[in-house]
Amino acid sequence: MSSTHDNDGAPATGSGAPRAGAAAHGAWHPRPETAEDVPVVRRINLAAFETAGEADLVDALRRDPAAWLPQLSYVAGPPDGAPVAHALLTRCHIDDVPAVALAPCAVLPGYQKCGAGSTVISALLEAAREAGERTAIVLGHPPYYPRFGFTPATGFGILPPQPWPDEAFLALSLDGSPPPRGTVRYAAAFGIA
Repeated sequence: MSSTHDNDGAPATGSGAPRAGAAAHGAWHPRPETAEDVPVVRRINLAAFETAGEADLVDALRRDPAAWLPQLSYVAGPPDGAPVAHALLTRCHIDDVPAVALAPCAVLPGYQKCGAGSTVISALLEAAREAGERTAIVLGHPPYYPRFGFTPATGFGILPPQPWPDEAFLALSLDGSPPPRGTVRYAAAFGIA
């Protein structure tokens, strides 16, 4: 697992300008992933990151019935085009209490910093709230995730499974209640013991 799982707020990993239209007007349309989106999601993750690690992680999580929450894999794109962004929440636990982990989040390089990533993450977190999820955690860019309400997890008494910087290991109460205290256990696909 890389130390960062988003790239909407990070420098683009490739070149190319966003297509005119959707990005210029902020008309991103988030929605749950469908079976037809699976190869597109893989392409987004392959293009957004330097290695195939995140794309392979999504595939491994999709095969894990204990981790995969099909209603919590979201894509976003222009109204008349293919998805350009993907964000995923999967089952994790804080000690024995179920929670969700936000990772990975990816945006095609030519669409980064155009709002597609923020749109898909916001819609995904709202879907998690509606599904009754209580707590989300993320390991990511410290300046990016506070815009969604994430704060350092240790402030809630939530500990990482490995020594990670407080400013990068973040948590969010999705229902307004205090999150559970304890150590996060990720799905096996993350490879974190």
